[in-house]
Amino acid sequence: MSGRQRSTNPTKCAEITCSPHNMFNSSRYRYDYHDRRLAIPLQCALLLLCVSGVVPNHQVLAQSKPARAEESPLCSRDNALELINQQVDHTKTFNDNIRRITVLIRAADLLWLYQRDKARTVFAEAFELAAQNAKENEQRGPRSVVARLQTPDQRYVVIRAVAKRDTAWAKELMRQMLKPASNSEASSARDSFENVLTAERLFDSATKLIATDISAALELAKAGLNYPAGFMLTHFLYRLAEVNQQAADQFYAQAIVVYGDKPMREFLYLQAYPFAWRETFNTPISSFYQVPANFEPNQSLRRGFVQVLLRRAQQALEMPPDESDTYRTSHDTLMPGTVHLLEGLIRLEPQVRESLPDLWVPLTQAREKILVSLSIETQKLLLQPGREISTKPDQTFDEQVESAQKISDVNERDELIATAVFGSEKETLEKVAQAIDKISDSILRAHLLEWFYFQRATKAVGEKHFEQAERLASRVEGQELRAFLHIEIAKGLLNKTETLTHAQELLEEAISEAKRASTTILAARTLLTASTLYAKIDLNRSIAVLANAVDCINRIEAPDFFSDGQALQKTSERRGTGGRGKGEYRFRFYVPGLDPESAFREIAKLDFDTSLSESSALTDKFQRTISTLGLADLCLAQAQQHTEEKRKKGAKP
Repeated sequence: MSGRQRSTNPTKCAEITCSPHNMFNSSRYRYDYHDRRLAIPLQCALLLLCVSGVVPNHQVLAQSKPARAEESPLCSRDNALELINQQVDHTKTFNDNIRRITVLIRAADLLWLYQRDKARTVFAEAFELAAQNAKENEQRGPRSVVARLQTPDQRYVVIRAVAKRDTAWAKELMRQMLKPASNSEASSARDSFENVLTAERLFDSATKLIATDISAALELAKAGLNYPAGFMLTHFLYRLAEVNQQAADQFYAQAIVVYGDKPMREFLYLQAYPFAWRETFNTPISSFYQVPANFEPNQSLRRGFVQVLLRRAQQALEMPPDESDTYRTSHDTLMPGTVHLLEGLIRLEPQVRESLPDLWVPLTQAREKILVSLSIETQKLLLQPGREISTKPDQTFDEQVESAQKISDVNERDELIATAVFGSEKETLEKVAQAIDKISDSILRAHLLEWFYFQRATKAVGEKHFEQAERLASRVEGQELRAFLHIEIAKGLLNKTETLTHAQELLEEAISEAKRASTTILAARTLLTASTLYAKIDLNRSIAVLANAVDCINRIEAPDFFSDGQALQKTSERRGTGGRGKGEYRFRFYVPGLDPESAFREIAKLDFDTSLSESSALTDKFQRTISTLGLADLCLAQAQQHTEEKRKKGAKP
């Protein structure tokens, strides 16, 4: 029987030959929503129902309306569990272990409430694969901490997933993972690098666990205190404070006891939290932080940090400096820990004068003594343009642009104007656009202008100024970025009857722009999101756009919807010689959208059978498998809801 051949005879059900692969993972056939033709994957699913006696086959085949998830006979608990187990088996054909681990974790989590022993087995298999992957990465040798963090250690990923289900087991896996290696041939430098990396990953994992299990998050964070402090410690503290500041303050108090006497390259990571700083620059890795809106700095923690810093300053004056405590910062120059301590003292002066006046005089005295204790060469280096330590107030936007125009070096002038634009959130549109026009580098000017209009358009959408957002979106050059903005505007307009027609026009414009753009993840996200938005007003069009999205995804090699952080990044060369140094400008455009799993789940709520069939058309094994698991998850949730409803009805007198 052809995959596009209409099936109207119920007796044909028993003639279909099915296997786990062509049942749910065929990429050649689809269920066409418009002419109601059945594809082979869906026919095979129906065969299961015929054989099992779940529902008479003629009733399913004669179905003339789309079946919501709760109505479809395919969307049952037993079928969902069977689907999940099939996907676990299917991972054995994966060539990419990270993708295999991702599927195993997802499947184990779904099976946990229904097949606990099987779920444990799958979690254990995932952890074993993760350990193998970590060993392979270690054998490749150290890179920078930031570079290694960009590729998550899959062991932590598995442990976080296990912690949501079994905290005791997660602790055991963590102890197993952190057990010191018996290989004595490892160099001390390598051990030091791995210790720093371990700390960052522990705090990163703890941060990600806060939303689901604070106690498990704190367990991981406490383990992190056994390793060198890093920038993820502050990220963890702020994220915890957003949920429970008292717990965050208590953890900080523990941290300052642990790191109070550590080298400056560790200790200074503790300076941001008590003073609600949004960034640090005098640490080995500079970082920006998201301070919670409701954050209330703890005066006791502030006092404690300053007192330790003053003690460290006195020690630096009395004892020879620790020559090993030398590191680079944003200045890209090796500096001893004493210089970084000095930077910390100077940066703290304004806040200490205001909130801890009794400590201000000791702090300024310590600053002066440290400064004169430095070598003449170091003092001269600190006074170089761009490297000087200053407490002068920041210049206004106009002052920055005016100062930049007095610079004779064109590259340096462009850099200073660009720096001013990056901090121009409160300036008028016209003023900033005029400043950007003064930039000589055409590539930098184009990227900066696009970034600026995109940021302002995104802000206008958030403030529900949709007409303004449209005008700004029209000035954005990139088709993918314009498509994203039109989707965001349409979301807001769909909520009102009087703007429904215009919302639909914007959706069509976004779809057209996504199709005209290059075949990318961003274009696919746009189409997937547009499909789910259309489901609210036109299910036929929604399914058609979903098919367009699948076709787009199928033209992308190894599509990955998560590694880019849902952001588009553009770069241009940095040619200036100022304090920021050479390198490149990075323009980040945050463009969140749906991945295939999320989109299929949304469509399945309205038409499960079509969503199941469309998901089978994905040619990438991972995307097809993870989307299938998403549909199975939906079915399990529906079954659980029905069980709860029956239980409540049965409990009524």
